[in-house]
Amino acid sequence: MIYGRLWLLTFLILHSSFFILSSCQDKRARDDQGKTSACWIYAMLECVEHEAAKRGDSVQLSRQWLMAKELAEQTERRYLVGDGKISLRGVGPEALRLINTYGLIPYQHEKTEITKSSVLERKLDLLASQAKSLEELREQMTDLLPQFTTTRPRDGRLPAFYYLSMRYNPLQFAESVMYYQHWHFFASVPYHPYGRPFVLEVADNYNHHEYMNLPMDSIVTRVIASLRRGHAVYWEYGEKTKDGGVSSNHAMAIVGMKEEVKEGVKGEVKRGVKEESNLKFVCKNSYGKQWGNKGYCLVSLEDFKNKTCNIGITDEGIQ
Repeated sequence: MIYGRLWLLTFLILHSSFFILSSCQDKRARDDQGKTSACWIYAMLECVEHEAAKRGDSVQLSRQWLMAKELAEQTERRYLVGDGKISLRGVGPEALRLINTYGLIPYQHEKTEITKSSVLERKLDLLASQAKSLEELREQMTDLLPQFTTTRPRDGRLPAFYYLSMRYNPLQFAESVMYYQHWHFFASVPYHPYGRPFVLEVADNYNHHEYMNLPMDSIVTRVIASLRRGHAVYWEYGEKTKDGGVSSNHAMAIVGMKEEVKEGVKGEVKRGVKEESNLKFVCKNSYGKQWGNKGYCLVSLEDFKNKTCNIGITDEGIQ
């Protein structure tokens, strides 16, 4: 009887954090960006989670963590330099830079969230223009940015948290989740030499991240090869520009593909008529489960070619 009680007590202590975090999990739709412009963070982390799930780790990552770090950086830059726009718009490589700099935390550790980024951006801009010191600015920003159930950093140390009874700081957790994931980004711009890296000229690429320039057919081949190996693809898309490029309007994660068979005339597959394959990509959006087919949609190969701004693929997806 005593051993049974000890076993039960030990079990509850070790897994109490799991039960507490699970109860917080339904506070919001993790895959809904709401009225924010952080689709690039949602899409990139969806891909990272997909790669982790492929290894058997069904982790759910906080989008709010990276959003808060991005806004804090921009607000401090606005205060120090005096110019620059505070915005949650960005590109896939920027999300990876934030991960490498600040790490990751589980989604269940979110206490508050950003619901309307435009309102918050204006408030932060006002703080940056009125703050008397950087220390004051950081203190005031804390009240506006999302809060997390992590320890408060002291003496230069990183905040810490528990996940499945293990203690991590964000960089340690990112290392365990990423597990040496290396991402490569590609674009197809006709007025740049193919086969060479270049800085993609879109407004959201304010940190001047480089992309490898390839013909669109080569990009399609890489995407299909990656999906066939079971690896997700980061995808940004938009509309054709006057100079032959494509704008960056939104980002999604491509997590699979589907081949539909086109039937013959009048809906019948007739003898002598060759069945034509119609390839479509399965995309996970960040508009919540009420959008599309429970948050997913199909994108035709033709639309992919016409609307692609850039993509991101892992090492294993390329090989």
